[in-house]
Parts: sequence; structure tokens; C-alpha cells
Amino acid sequence: MASPNLTNLQAGGAMIETVNGTVEVLNPAEILRNQDGIFEVTSPYGHVFQVTCRRGTKMSVREISEPHRTQSAENMTWRIKRVARAVA
Repeated sequence: MASPNLTNLQAGGAMIETVNGTVEVLNPAEILRNQDGIFEVTSPYGHVFQVTCRRGTKMSVREISEPHRTQSAENMTWRIKRVARAVA
């Protein structure tokens, strides 16, 4: 039985389970391509974006905050967290 803190994202046909709804990836577009919902995506440099995904259409990307870290990224992964499931 899955933990209530686990969320599922699908990447290239493979289901990824994430703790607390956050996953770290090298290419967020690859993960979000077939998703529905609203996601908070944080770049390796600390920029935070709100990405709205509708399966079968283009993604809408909006920057919601400036970087909170230094300009040199130690880790080149992006963090993705789902903030809403349904998209009108």
C-alpha cells in the first residue's frame, strides 16, 4: 500500500513516486509533457515558475519568484511539485 505522502508523476511511460509531491529531474519538460495540473518548478539557480499543463496542449509558464540562491548552481536538477490537479 502506498504512503499518503507519495505522489505519482509519469516520465516517458514510467511512473515516478515522489515523497511530499516533489521530484528532482534534469529536464522538467520531459516529465510535465503528459501531465494535467498546475506545478511549481524550481530551477537549479533558484528561479521559481508556475507551470500549467493540459494534456494534448501547450504548457503555460509564468515566473513567480526571483532566485533565492547564488548564481552558480551546485546541483543541476530542477525540482517539480504539483500544487493543483484540475485545470479548467
